[in-house]
Amino acid sequence: MKNYFLLIIIIGFASCQSEIKQEDLIGKWKYIKYEAVNKPSDVSSSDLIDEQQPYIVFQKEGKAEIYSSGKILSKGTFFIENQIIRYEEVLEGNVKRKIAFLIKELNQNQLVFETMDAEPKRITAEKIK
Repeated sequence: MKNYFLLIIIIGFASCQSEIKQEDLIGKWKYIKYEAVNKPSDVSSSDLIDEQQPYIVFQKEGKAEIYSSGKILSKGTFFIENQIIRYEEVLEGNVKRKIAFLIKELNQNQLVFETMDAEPKRITAEKIK
């Protein structure tokens, strides 16, 4: 009986988690913090962020671009799957590379997401109006 109630509680919490929609990401998101997930003390320098001014732009038609130092670093398409941004980068020669980002937090003004690789990085960004 205890396991039954625990299962109901878990399902209740899972269903309360808000669904992220693609339109929730639309806009320009300026990076304000960049850190290694497994090495919290290894936070990137705010001077570097200030110098390079990195940001990501999500567009309504499912396109995205990542900028740094005023230049496009990456462009491609994206879609949302649960809490994951599925990004397909288009490289030179029309070569495509798939990248996934886990959304940790999203509200009207702030986006926190992590790369999903061997050494994940956490990026905190604020929405530019």
